[in-house]
Amino acid sequence: MKIKKRTIWLLLIVVFYSAWAVSTVYAHALLLRSNPQANAVLEKPPVQVELFFSEPLEEKLSSIKVYDAGNLSVDVGDLRVDPADTTRMTVSLHTIPDGIYTVTWKAVSAIDGHQTVGTFPFAVGNANANAVQAIQQSSTASLPFSAFVSKFLLLAALAILVGQRLFITLVWNPALRSNPDALTEPEVWSTLYRIGLIGVLLAIGLGILSQAGQTTGNELSFPWDSGTGRMLTETRLGLIWLARLTFALASVWAASGKQAPWKNWFGFAVNLALLFTITLTSHAATEAKPLLPILGDLVHLTGMTFWLGGLVYLFTGIRQLQQLDEPLRTKLTSLFTNCFSINAIIFVSLIGLTGFYSAYLRGCTWSALLIRLYGHVLLIKQVFVAGLLVIASINLFIISPRLSRARIQGVASPMVVTRFGKILIVELTFAGLLLASVSFLTYLPPAKIVSLNSALTRTTKVDDLKMEISIAPGKVGQNTFMLTLTSSDGHPLHSAKKVLLRFTPSQANIPPSELELIGAGDGTFSAKGAYLSLPGRWQVQAVVRRENKFDAFANYDFTLQKPGSSDRTAASSKWTGALILTIGLLYALITMAMKPNPGLRFGFGIPLALLMLGCGIYYLTRPVIIENVQANPIPANHESVMAGEDIYTLHCVPCHGVSGKGDGPLGVVLNPRPADLSLHAIPGVHTDAQLFEWITNGFPGSSMPPWKSSLSDTDRWNLVNFIRTLAPK
Repeated sequence: MKIKKRTIWLLLIVVFYSAWAVSTVYAHALLLRSNPQANAVLEKPPVQVELFFSEPLEEKLSSIKVYDAGNLSVDVGDLRVDPADTTRMTVSLHTIPDGIYTVTWKAVSAIDGHQTVGTFPFAVGNANANAVQAIQQSSTASLPFSAFVSKFLLLAALAILVGQRLFITLVWNPALRSNPDALTEPEVWSTLYRIGLIGVLLAIGLGILSQAGQTTGNELSFPWDSGTGRMLTETRLGLIWLARLTFALASVWAASGKQAPWKNWFGFAVNLALLFTITLTSHAATEAKPLLPILGDLVHLTGMTFWLGGLVYLFTGIRQLQQLDEPLRTKLTSLFTNCFSINAIIFVSLIGLTGFYSAYLRGCTWSALLIRLYGHVLLIKQVFVAGLLVIASINLFIISPRLSRARIQGVASPMVVTRFGKILIVELTFAGLLLASVSFLTYLPPAKIVSLNSALTRTTKVDDLKMEISIAPGKVGQNTFMLTLTSSDGHPLHSAKKVLLRFTPSQANIPPSELELIGAGDGTFSAKGAYLSLPGRWQVQAVVRRENKFDAFANYDFTLQKPGSSDRTAASSKWTGALILTIGLLYALITMAMKPNPGLRFGFGIPLALLMLGCGIYYLTRPVIIENVQANPIPANHESVMAGEDIYTLHCVPCHGVSGKGDGPLGVVLNPRPADLSLHAIPGVHTDAQLFEWITNGFPGSSMPPWKSSLSDTDRWNLVNFIRTLAPK
């Protein structure tokens, strides 16, 4: 017994080490790069701060703030997650003087809901570069204890719910086929199922409050806080939590009232759907091609639920056999052991295989397993899996044969039955530790950071050049364009007189635009900008000009999909309404089915159901504000620019000045100063649609008024075309 106790204590120490280590790890939306870069000293003030992360972000729950040396905010407050690249988050800046500035950010992953916060400095103009570079950037996150408890409780409860139907179908019924009247399902199973349902509801409630609490920096949010409602109704994470609540209530309804086989299987399907929602917030969902990883994760979780839940039902089922005589008890124990061991080998093998597949996707090399915390916990998890396989093998190859011999001989074997009961306790311990390790892993960043941006790439050969173009993320809006040039002998083209890209849409009345790429000296030429301004087919022509050679031309055809941010917003609102409406209906059905006290039903149950039904109808029918992602419909020709100049001279010069520097006679006395349009007009910094939006509705946090009632749409687009001419030449 001393060895067993030491072993258990060792396992507990390992798990508590993992829990302690998790409390200070980075979360999953990791900052990859920024513009301006951390600790940079800039000659000119930037017009915006843009951050790039490893995962898509929830715009409603994330933030960027920029402060000067006096701790005063200098950002406009127009936080925006790029609909074409949801890993990119930006905020515009007012015109800022020379000095040192601090960027603070909070990023909530739209995939798993984990939050990171960080800071970094940058300087403008005459600043002490050494002092700025001495300031360290930071990026930290902590695992809320409530979030871990919610995940562990949800997994454990689903193991009880899903495991019951799997155990009855794969173990209980086959084992009793030869003795159908020998035993009935234990009454404790109904109690366990109810406990599982309560556990799921508690886990969902705790998870919602914990998720909302992260947005305000608290451990938990109150249900009536505005942040809780905003998280539930305006984010992908909120949709998932509402879907979980819908499935949980559907499972409660299936378990209430008169039982029927179809309701049992309906409840099983709903519980599987609940399990699937966990995969939607897992590492698997962050893959560029998530279908197979998500399927593997679902198989992994299903195997876990059978193992842990099956063990619980096997243990309680074996205890039910104590009321039988010894020979029959031995016989049924043998049958249960055989059936469970065979299925356990299959399911635990699936856990191991899908676990190794997940490790491969996460980039867990042998070195990463040894030096990264994710690798440590993954190794611990695989140790638990191996231990379960060893125990399953002992049951299959040692315990089961002994029980089978006793069953065939028709004799009792109480010693083996008792030993098997003790082994089950050890198995339950290992399964619980495995569940804890799975919960830990969901809060750890993988060894490999997976980028969701799938660039558009093409390669062609022109004359003596191999030309490879890459456009990332390859969507409407801001993109990074890179052209890699290699000579016929395989060497990179180090220099060229000029490398250009020309963009021509196949639809709309928009003239071609041109972008000059900057060489890096290694055969790559790159630049960025919002030159792909609308969905549809585009021709991108690469032009390479060299000394003493003919110009090389290469044409590439690309098709861009609609950004879809507006569609997603509308769909999110509709799904939110549908889910809340369904929750209200299910709650009303459960209230009626459970037949509580009439006063409780009419005083609390029905009013709450009506409230949820009303909220559901509201979100289904409310109008959705559509984001402006349209392209400029007015060609930037001479007539449009001249018309825009007349409008600018009349309405804009007093504040922004003739050159757009914000030095007009009124602008010099305004606080904050008007924006320096020469910087905002640089191609690639803002889209035409963004400039049009500011002209239409005003620049946030400034004295600029909205012009939508004073200028027509055509006038505002002409003004955008003129403002583009203010960019530095």
